[in-house]
Amino acid sequence: LNAIDSTNEYIKINKSIFDKELVCIYTFNQTMGKGQRGRNWESEPYKNLCVSFYQLLSKKASKDIFFKLNMIVSLKMICILKKYSIPKLSIKWPNDILSENKKIAGILIESSLKNNRLNDLIIGIGLNVNQTEFHDLLNASSLKKIMEQEFDLNKLIKDFIKEFSDFNLKLDSVCLEDLKVDYLKNLYGTNSFLKYQYKGSEIMGKIVDVKSSELIKIMVNNIVSTYNLKDLKLIY
Repeated sequence: LNAIDSTNEYIKINKSIFDKELVCIYTFNQTMGKGQRGRNWESEPYKNLCVSFYQLLSKKASKDIFFKLNMIVSLKMICILKKYSIPKLSIKWPNDILSENKKIAGILIESSLKNNRLNDLIIGIGLNVNQTEFHDLLNASSLKKIMEQEFDLNKLIKDFIKEFSDFNLKLDSVCLEDLKVDYLKNLYGTNSFLKYQYKGSEIMGKIVDVKSSELIKIMVNNIVSTYNLKDLKLIY
């Protein structure tokens, strides 16, 4: 699409006309992108890639589908970016992508119900590609800033489509525990103690396990406790 407010919103409005189980919508000019927790996703026109995948679920979804989905999409992002030799890639829980400790991509997963059953999924991805100014977003970066070169947006979207073409098969067949092993290997904060803001206080902790897209186990003062996403913010 030439220009659009949000690829996720476009899918929500038009999904009734889709005749395939997996559909990809993308743009290089998204004007009102959305991030996690209702935040806006800032994107300079024709500098970045905004893509959404629509997945119609043909059978009853497992109870851990969102957790699996979150990990699959994050790991696929790592796989794509490794092909471009992007350095020091990691996943910031639950689903931001970092390079050299700077955020270069974000993922927003949404769903809808039909007859009290999970009916479909929308996976929105924003990747900072050739944008170099991010105003007050001190932790944001882009492929161009990191690699000091321009990237071809058309080539990138082809790589996205190729990587996600087996998405439905992967979602059905992959083992949750095997997925967690790969996810934890790429997760930022598993090998060192980092600073977090937790309910108004600062703590130093190291991630030891991930229970879901909303619950994580962190070691603080040699004690492992479970923390909720809504109460925890990484300071980096």
